[in-house]
Amino acid sequence: MIPIFNTVFLIATIISAVGIIYIIYSRSLEGVSRKLYILALLLVIGYLISHFVHFIIMPIGDVTILDQSCHSFLLLIILVLTFFSYYFHSKKDMGLLLKLFLIVPSVLIIIFIWSGDLIEASHAHSERFEAHYSSLYAGYLIWYVMLLSLSIYFLTKKAMNSENKLIRPQILIVLIGLIITNLTAFVFGLYLPWILGFYYLVEISPLAFFIGVVLTTTIALTRFNLFPAVISRIQTFSLNKKVIFAAVIIVPIVILLVQIPLGRILFNLQTAEQWQHYFIMSLFGGIIVSSAMAFLITRIIANPLNKLIEKTTEIRKGNYGTEVDISSNDELGKLAITFNDMSKTLNKDREEIELKQEKIQMLLNAFEKSNAAICVLDLSGKMIELNTKFSNIIDIDKTELYDEIIFEKIKNIPKLHELVELLNIFNGKDKLEDEIKINTSRGQKNYLVSISPFIVNAAEPAGYLLIAIDITKIKELETQLAHSEKLAALGKMAAVLTHEIKTPLTSIKMNSEMLADSLNLGEDDRISMNIIQKEINRLNNLVKEVLLFAKQMVLNKVSFDIHDLINEIIQSVGNKFSDKNFIVINDVRNVNVFADRDKLHQVFLNLILNSYESSGNNGQLTIESNIDNGRISIHLSDNGKGIPEEIQDKIFEPFYTTKSSGTGLGLAVAKKIIELHNGCIELEATGEEGTTFNIKFELNEKGNGKNISN
Repeated sequence: MIPIFNTVFLIATIISAVGIIYIIYSRSLEGVSRKLYILALLLVIGYLISHFVHFIIMPIGDVTILDQSCHSFLLLIILVLTFFSYYFHSKKDMGLLLKLFLIVPSVLIIIFIWSGDLIEASHAHSERFEAHYSSLYAGYLIWYVMLLSLSIYFLTKKAMNSENKLIRPQILIVLIGLIITNLTAFVFGLYLPWILGFYYLVEISPLAFFIGVVLTTTIALTRFNLFPAVISRIQTFSLNKKVIFAAVIIVPIVILLVQIPLGRILFNLQTAEQWQHYFIMSLFGGIIVSSAMAFLITRIIANPLNKLIEKTTEIRKGNYGTEVDISSNDELGKLAITFNDMSKTLNKDREEIELKQEKIQMLLNAFEKSNAAICVLDLSGKMIELNTKFSNIIDIDKTELYDEIIFEKIKNIPKLHELVELLNIFNGKDKLEDEIKINTSRGQKNYLVSISPFIVNAAEPAGYLLIAIDITKIKELETQLAHSEKLAALGKMAAVLTHEIKTPLTSIKMNSEMLADSLNLGEDDRISMNIIQKEINRLNNLVKEVLLFAKQMVLNKVSFDIHDLINEIIQSVGNKFSDKNFIVINDVRNVNVFADRDKLHQVFLNLILNSYESSGNNGQLTIESNIDNGRISIHLSDNGKGIPEEIQDKIFEPFYTTKSSGTGLGLAVAKKIIELHNGCIELEATGEEGTTFNIKFELNEKGNGKNISN
């Protein structure tokens, strides 16, 4: 059996030495300290196995080879720890000379150990464990102390120079583990046997290594995650498996490490047979006790924990308020009470959150469907929330506006220059409100824009609220109201004036006619008298039109064919059109309307005459109609010279005319009549190719005519 152990431990020593050299001379510094630490753990395991073989397996007294293996493992361990101490928390590589200084003497000493030049003989399983060394053994001890001192120096220097509060405690713990492990091993495993000639309390050496390994391995696992695969695998175990693992694997190892020194110190075991009986009894006794404890632990702890896991799964599914039934006064009972309280709190919080979510959803719906365009900005002007109406105003997709600075997004858009100016004026503290205009695809719109800071919890603003309200219709109504008020005042004034003018004008007309009949006038006087009478007639007609416009209108609605009405108008003035060869095409459908026939006669007569007067020779007016949803639309399109752009907005204003002999009341009266029929008249198109007016009113409105004043 001795040659087998000789070969095994020699090969292990050679592999370890090669491993050290490979790690130290690796090109990459990443993971060097990790690899060295793992190698040190493997060497410690080899050292412990060597001790185990010494006391349990070897049946003979000559254990020289095993003593040589223990010395080799101890030297390799301190060598690896010296390199580890240098590379631990260091990004600097060790110099070549220092590497050679550490490796070359160590390799030579290992060669001397296995050649028998240091350890001459070792004997166990007798009254005492004898050891005989050569004179060169002192060099081994000196080199071991030098490596240990160098390791302590490296770690002490790192601890003193490190400013990191997390790294310094790690270095100190490694330093303590290094001193406990190697100093104890040196005293009881190397120095005392050399001085006394026999091993005294040599079992303390593996025990010291066990303590040191526990300390440093704790750092390795918790701080550096040296064995992620193993740790992650163990962490996936259930509590039952972890307890069984501890009982079957860890407990025997602890027994192995602790029982050997206890057997030597307390029970003075010497022979191999005593050691074997003692070890087997301890091992199986420990396994039985640990297995029984594992069973009890799984029953006492695992079952309640499984209940907690089951109820936790229920909560994860959304079943808040679920409670677990565990009755005990220990930590598990307290955990169950805390769990139940948490479940109740979660259920209460869920109900409150659902209510708040409903309110938030209502607010968001109101926010989105609001008639106002709303945008919420943070203090930097970044858009954090906005509704669709706001994105429609600036004509940019809503998804492209979130988390964008509003000023940067719109500053180069010409149609938004007034909004940009408003943002420039806003000081971020006081509310700003103003009217702006924006050109949209549906025409120019007027908006009332307000920008104001809002506060959430603190006294300082949390952001800004920008609201834009479309007031285009309101502005139109204001304009119409002002126009109506103006017309009302004008109508009252016109009524008074025409009343005052009409009586003397009638008297003048009668007297001028009497003078023309009674006097014998010459040719020139007769011409002058005709001019006077002609102007009197024109003034009389003007007075009639003003009175018609100013006075209250009463609609006398009847049912009649609109096509026949327009034909009647064309025939009544047809002779007048022959001088320009002007024609009117009546394409209006034969349909009955319920309206005031005389007043519509006046409207269409006025529009036909206007078209005739604006047309040149060979002019043409086409009158067409269409019916939609109970309303009739009548289009009057001519090929005249059109209406100049600068007067298009004024053509329906009273007393505005471009004709030398016009009153400016024709279209104003026409508009008033159509509006009395709940309709509208508008200039649809005009230009070099002619003008088109569009008239719309109810087709079959029933009921009596309405009295409407200005």
